[in-house]
Order: sequence, then C-alpha cells, then structure tokens
Amino acid sequence: MYEGPTTTKFGQVAVAEPQRFDLLEFHFDSVLKEVDHEIPIPVLDQEDFKKQGIDVTTLVPGAQATDALGSCTCNTGTEHIAERWAAAGKDITGLTLTGASGPISLSATDAVNDEKFAILLYHLVTDQTGDPAQEWPPTDCGSNGLYVCQEFSKLGFASSYKAASSVTGAITLLQTTSVMQGGPWFNSWFRPDSQGFVDGDGSIEALQAAISSGVAGGHETLQHGIPQIAQLSNGSVDLPNTFIKVRNSWSTQFGLNGDYLLHASTLSYLGRHYDYKAAVV
Repeated sequence: MYEGPTTTKFGQVAVAEPQRFDLLEFHFDSVLKEVDHEIPIPVLDQEDFKKQGIDVTTLVPGAQATDALGSCTCNTGTEHIAERWAAAGKDITGLTLTGASGPISLSATDAVNDEKFAILLYHLVTDQTGDPAQEWPPTDCGSNGLYVCQEFSKLGFASSYKAASSVTGAITLLQTTSVMQGGPWFNSWFRPDSQGFVDGDGSIEALQAAISSGVAGGHETLQHGIPQIAQLSNGSVDLPNTFIKVRNSWSTQFGLNGDYLLHASTLSYLGRHYDYKAAVV
C-alpha cells in the first residue's frame, strides 16, 4: 500500500510561461487512436533515497543530506527524454550527465542509477532561475516542464519542444509522443481505486470532492498512453469516456505498478491549471 503524502513530493516555485504560440498543438477533429508509449527505464522514486542507497551529497556539490526531493519535474523529464530517444532509435545510454562523482548515463534496467540522473537534472534545471533562493541546492524549490524542456535543448538532448493549452491538444500530442503534464495534486488522489483511477468516475462531482480534500501541491507526471479513446460523430473527443495512462515517480508501490489513470474530462475541467509539454528530439 502506498504510504501517502509528504511535503517533499512537491515544488514551491511557479514560472511564468512565455507566449510561444508557434509551439502549440491543437486537435482539429482528426481521428485519434489508442496508444501506449513504452518508457524504456524503470519506475523512479523521488523519495526513500536512503533505502535506494542514494546520497545526494556525493552527486551535487553543496547538497545537504536528504531522503527525498521535490524533483517530480525532473523525474518526469528523465522518463520522457528516455522515451523520446528510444522512439527515435537512439541509444539512451547516450543521455549522460556529470555530477560530483562522475558521469551517469541512463540505464534500461537500473532504477537507482536513473534516479541519480534525475537528481543531477534537477540541479541543472533549478539553476535556470538565476536566483540562488530558488535553486537546488540549497532550496528544494521544484521547477516546471518548461525549464526541463529548455534544459534538454541546452544539453543537446532535444532540438525544441511542443506544448498544448488543453487536454485535447495533449491527446493529439500523445498520438506520437509521451507528454509531460504539470498541475495540482489533490489529497484524495493519493489512493487510486482498484482500476488505477485517481479521479473516480471523472465527473465534475468527483473533482469537486477532490478539491474539497485539499491541494497537496503541484505535481509533474508523464502521460504515456491512451488505453481508451472515444470520439463523437463530429470528431470531437468524448472526454468522460477517454482515459489517459500516466507514469508517476513514487515507486512501483503507487497505483498500477507506478502508473495511474485519469479521465480526460478531469483535465478539461481543470483547464489552464494544467500544463503540457513534449520534447522534440
């Protein structure tokens, strides 16, 4: 059973989105299909570092010993860029970052190694703020999908990125790529149901109940599948009957072996409170 919330799961810093309308993806009533993008690395865990044998002080200069980080954006980014490289036929071991203890390349089998990569990425991404009070270390500040995509471009891991301003745009992106999503995480969502849904039946009443349970924080996860797609006769998406499969970074103990399900209707109700990004390799 998943143990539930801790304050370390969530970041603290919000970053204004630049107005890059040329990068937006839209759905124009085209026929959509069910997809399942394979993530070629194990499920990550941004907590329980001691249990995993991870000492952040040996990875990043100036880091204080901790058992967890609010690095969901970079755990998600690590999973995403691994999927993008593998889909492009590129060797994911070419994704390499260098920390205080030397270079770390992504592995298809070693979750601890890949979590270390995510931690190094978190350090790089948070340094983009230019404000030491909003960088890790020392501050476990969190980040966002925009900064992750910009860092991928800076590192040469990606050439650019795409964005969506709505769930239908995200579903369109999902036809060809996994999609990083960031938004509020509610206290009731820590307990997925037996099918793996965190949002009940995807109704407005279920969302209102989740809102009443309280916001635990902002959270970034990775859309990587559409196990059920439904479209109306005019081509628009039947949101309550369209399901999205999402990878979390809270170990395999969470949900469906590390994944969870969301109704597209829930993301539609939340509207601008959710953000969607996908790197272009």
